[in-house]
Amino acid sequence: MFIKIKDTNINYVRYGMENKDTIVLLHGWGQNIEMMKPVADPFENDFDIIIVDLPGYGKSSEPPYAFTVDDYVECIKELLDTLKVKNPILIGHSFGGKISLLYASKYSVKKLILFASPFKKEIEKLSLKTKTLKTL
Repeated sequence: MFIKIKDTNINYVRYGMENKDTIVLLHGWGQNIEMMKPVADPFENDFDIIIVDLPGYGKSSEPPYAFTVDDYVECIKELLDTLKVKNPILIGHSFGGKISLLYASKYSVKKLILFASPFKKEIEKLSLKTKTLKTL
């Protein structure tokens, strides 16, 4: 199925049990729905499943401009709002995990499951005085 979001046709599949908790699966860089389907299939009798081809991957169209990670997050948020999904269980692999982390930092999720997801901790700038004291 396709939904147009941010001038981009987003391909997704939805299956499983309606009126159950929703699992949303986001694939990694260079992947597509097919990569995440074996992860989702065992849960189809107990959950509502949504697997997304991120913009520019699989059957989803290229975005009209170079998306930032924030753009991907907002795209997923708009998709889930359109599908009336609240508090999803996010499962993200690699780049999909990075999107999931940022999504969970901004919006409500029931659970967050990550596989090989990049995470960069903010590095604070230390003054010369602080560096010297820490060294001592």
